[in-house]
This record gives sequence, C-alpha cells and structure tokens, in this order.
Amino acid sequence: MHPNALIYFIKAPIQGKVKTRLAKSIGDEEATTFYLHCVEKLLRLKAPPKCDIFIAYDDVDEKISLPTCLENTNLFYQTKGDLGVRMCEAFAHVFALDYENVILVGSDIPDIDETILKESLDLLSTSDALLSPTFDGGYYLIGFHAKTFTCKAFENIVYSQNDVFEKTLVQLKPLHVSHGQRLRDIDTIDDLKAYDTNFFPFPSISVIIPVYHEDETLLKTIDTLFQNAKENDFEIIVVDTSEKTTIDAFPLLHVRTGIAPKGRANQMNEGALMAKGDRLLFLHADTRVPKHWDELVKKGGKVGAFKLGIDSPKRIFRVIETLANERTLRTHIPYGDQGQFFQTSFFRELGGYAPIPLMEDIDIMKRIKQRGEKINLLEERVLTSARRWEKEGIVYTTLRNRVLSFLYFMGVSPQYLVKRYKPHHVV
Repeated sequence: MHPNALIYFIKAPIQGKVKTRLAKSIGDEEATTFYLHCVEKLLRLKAPPKCDIFIAYDDVDEKISLPTCLENTNLFYQTKGDLGVRMCEAFAHVFALDYENVILVGSDIPDIDETILKESLDLLSTSDALLSPTFDGGYYLIGFHAKTFTCKAFENIVYSQNDVFEKTLVQLKPLHVSHGQRLRDIDTIDDLKAYDTNFFPFPSISVIIPVYHEDETLLKTIDTLFQNAKENDFEIIVVDTSEKTTIDAFPLLHVRTGIAPKGRANQMNEGALMAKGDRLLFLHADTRVPKHWDELVKKGGKVGAFKLGIDSPKRIFRVIETLANERTLRTHIPYGDQGQFFQTSFFRELGGYAPIPLMEDIDIMKRIKQRGEKINLLEERVLTSARRWEKEGIVYTTLRNRVLSFLYFMGVSPQYLVKRYKPHHVV
C-alpha cells in the first residue's frame, strides 16, 4: 500500500466558468487569470515526503486543450454530478490505487503552502479525518484514511453556502476530525483585496448610476464625471433593468453595464456587487457632479452627500434648492438626488439599500443615523435636471414629494406610497 496522496481539485480555466462571483466585479477574463494564478501557484509547491500528487480535472464537457501547467501530471477527469458527487468519486478513484491516506485540496486558495500541506498530513495521521475551514464557512481541504473514508461527508450539502463546514462536520460524525488553520477562499473582490491589492489595478471610486432607458441625459452625466474629476481613478457602472441601455450608448472608456431586476434599490445593489472601488458614489442619471468631485468623495468619511442644485435659471428652483438643503441640514438625511456616497465596506456592512420600491435612499440614511454614525454633508452641489418638475408641474411635484416623504417618516409603507408615485425612474 502506498502511504499518502494529495488530490488537487481543478476546474478547466474557461472564461465564465470559474470564479463567477469574483467575475461579477472584475470581469470574466480577469477572474480566469486569477484562477490560473492560483492553480499554477499550487502546482509549484513541493510535495511532502512520501506523497504523490494527482490532478482531478473538470473540463465541464468542453474538452479544451490542457493548460501548460497541467501537462505531464498524474491527471484524471472528474465524473459528472454535483460538487459532492465529484469529490467523493475523486477520493474513490485514488483509494482504488491502493493509497493509505488521501487529502483533497481546493485549487483557488492562494495561501496554501508547503508547510500547510505537510501539517495536514501530520494532522490526518492522528485522527480519523481532516477538514480545514475557510473564512466564508466552507472548507478548502478534506482528508481520510482508506479505512475511514465515507461518501456520507458529501451528502445533503448545498455548496457555496456559509454553513458547508459545519454541515460537513455533522455528516462526519462519529469520526474524530482534526482541523487545519483557517484560510481565505477568494470568491469576492473583498477577498482578492485582502489577499493582494496589487494583483489587479483597482479604482478608488465606483460611480453607480441606475437608469431606465436613458441616453443623451446619461451621456452628459458621464461626460461631466470625466471632465470634473481631479484624477482618472474611478470607474462608472450603469445598471438598467433590460438590455435597452446598450453598449452603443457608451463610447467612452471605463463604462461598465449591468442588468438588475426592476427597482432602483435592486439596480444600485447590483452595481455595488460589481464595484471594484473602495468608495461608492450613487448618482441619478440626470445628476451632474461638481469640480473635483472625486477628491471630495475620497475625503468625505464613511458616508455623505452633496448639497442639491437644480439645473434651471428659474427663480422658483432657487427656493426649492434652499428648502431642500435646509431640510437636509436639519434632519441629516440627504436624498438620493444629492449623490449619496459610502465607503464600500460600510455599505456592505449595512446590507446595501433595502429592496423596497420607494424611499430606499431615506431608509438607508435613517439606519445610519440609528447606528450613531456621522453623515457628512458637503458644501459643494450636484446639479440635477429640472425635467421632473417641468414635465409634471413645479408646484405639484414639490408638494407631492414632500407629502410622500412626510407619510414615509410617519410609518406609511413604501409599497403603499409607490402606488401614488410613479415617476419616470421607478421601474
């Protein structure tokens, strides 16, 4: 009987098939590049003494050419089925080759090194099984002796959930299970930044613009972002509810597009998932930023917003601006048309915008106030279009907005209010 074997569990590096959660933020090509980096790093490690290495390869039925790094390796193809079935069959394949101890290792954990591999075999030698956790509730390594191996470890598990490690431990009872050190699985852009901020160039700010079939107005907003930025250290993400906001509408560089279910909160949350920046700026499609807006956002603390300006020479709009800005100073609750911005980590800690059909901008600011966090109100103004007021009537639009805001503060649900308020951007 051979003493030890390691199985490296590897997917074919096909764009759109690997690191799909990470790809939402950095793109399919970049995510595939990073996955190949992890695979190559793993394959460069020196195997522990008296240990053979096998590659369990999943080509997802594409039959593509093997990457160069996998040539001349002990490779076999994974069987069909879900992840649990494929891992179980990979163990069975290697144990059938008469190995005493077998450990299966994930291929997207870049912090695995030779010391961890050796320590894993040592831990397995003093227990029935081995299960080493990741920070997101999964595991990156699992091992058995020939006499303790059981496919029960892979049954009734929904993978990619945050309880995979705990549920697998339950399935392994009554075996004595050892645990290696906890490592980071690189599934999101936050994981990637924690691993290596220099692997890809990341912008400082992600500007997220939810739209509903916009074109020329949106182009003006995007153009102003570039013209008024102090540095070219930002990205723009436009999120629509269908494909009708086409790539043809964005001849400028650095504009990414996304699709989300109906509802501005859904669109903005989708944009936040795609974002690469450490800060998020949410803009309406008809809102233009002031000079050096990017520097202002970077210095704006955890959360904040600009003052409101309205793009019209009519005096009545100066009154509306003044009243809106005085309300903001009094309540410390800026609205969405004031360009709300957040530290990305803080926005995710909040859980993003509530998935409600209206008043999502007020809701998130109320939650921040309840936490006792400071909301930074800038002196500089964003300039929003007067088209809503001019289309629907200045007095009517102003009074309706104030009444709806008052009713929301009094506890009336957004689901009820949205039936009475259907502006062009509520989808």
